[in-house]
Amino acid sequence: MKLGIMCSSRENANIDLKRNNSKIANTISKRDYIYVMGANSFGSMGEIKEIIRENKKKLLIVGNQIELEMNMADIKVPVRSTFERTAKIYENSDVILFLNGGVGTVSEFYAFLENKLETQDNKTLIIYNGNGNFNYLLEDLEKRKEEGLLDNNYNLYFDIANNLEELVASLEKAENKLMQKGEKEYNGKDYNGKIS
Repeated sequence: MKLGIMCSSRENANIDLKRNNSKIANTISKRDYIYVMGANSFGSMGEIKEIIRENKKKLLIVGNQIELEMNMADIKVPVRSTFERTAKIYENSDVILFLNGGVGTVSEFYAFLENKLETQDNKTLIIYNGNGNFNYLLEDLEKRKEEGLLDNNYNLYFDIANNLEELVASLEKAENKLMQKGEKEYNGKDYNGKIS
């Protein structure tokens, strides 16, 4: 399974935010996934990549040529822009996990949710809402539903994990769903034998 991780890359982010994101990464990076991330090496993003490497798991990095040259990764996917990077992370992930982050992380969630609503694809989106970090986002979605701007069943298109146990359960559910559909990952390539 390919797990995309969206999180903060700001070096000056709150230390508790970084610690919490690293704690989550320490738990999930023991799982035998390919981890898909942007190329930035700062903040939580950089720390999570180090944790993944320490656990000797495969890392797929999406970024521009300069960023990719500065990153150690098993698989590198070159892009020319931030918008293309976001799309390639989505394309190369089976499951996408949103950890506490800034406006980039939030905008990526909205973009990915909109794509799922339009395409009905098989991607699994998971919000990690430990400490209520995404309560504001969930309240915004509910408000948009009440105003008729969002489908009533929008919440069926993503999972919410409020703690590590719920996160592990969501990841296992996504793994089982992929295995049932016969979409088992093989050596960092897509199911047709090529990288997206």
